[in-house]
This record gives sequence, structure tokens and C-alpha cells, in this order.
Amino acid sequence: MTERKLINELTNVCEALKTQGNGFMWLTHQGHWRSPDVVAVFTTERQRNNALSDGWDEAFITQVTIALESIKSTPNSIRFDSEEACDKQSQGDWEKHLSKPLYH
Repeated sequence: MTERKLINELTNVCEALKTQGNGFMWLTHQGHWRSPDVVAVFTTERQRNNALSDGWDEAFITQVTIALESIKSTPNSIRFDSEEACDKQSQGDWEKHLSKPLYH
């Protein structure tokens, strides 16, 4: 039941942020619902880099943290990646890409 609540909270954050037009496309999480690793995915590395240099990551982290607090969860990590990086490094295989120890 709580995994479902986590997914609902993260979906709400995702849908609200996709409308900003900065290349943010989707997010995912891995791990236990009480301390998930959250990954925000952009279309390109350029869009990711621009968003991070503009401070978008701070607002994202705040929104994710607030959403997770509502279900008594705390993010273990919050990372930023791109479709472009996954295509180049893992041939578009997200499972393989996210299992690598070092990704954006």
C-alpha cells in the first residue's frame, strides 16, 4: 500500500514539473519506499545541465522531499540524468543504466 502512495506522490511532483518546458520528462525511483533513490530524467544532457545551472534542482529536491515527508519517507538520494546519456552509455536500456554505480 505504501509503495502505491510513494508512486502517487512522485507522479504528482512529476506532472507538475513537466509543464515547465525545460526538458524534464519523467522520474523514477529505486529501492525501498521509506528511503528511495529518486532519478529525474531530461531529454538531453544540455537540458539537464541548463536546468541544474539555473537552480531547478533545488526546487525539485524541495518538492520531492515535501511529497515524501507526507508518507513518512525520506529520499536516500536524488539524481539527475537524461535520455541522451542512457542512449549513449547503455544503448537505451534504463535498467542497465540505472544499475551502474556512477550516473548523473
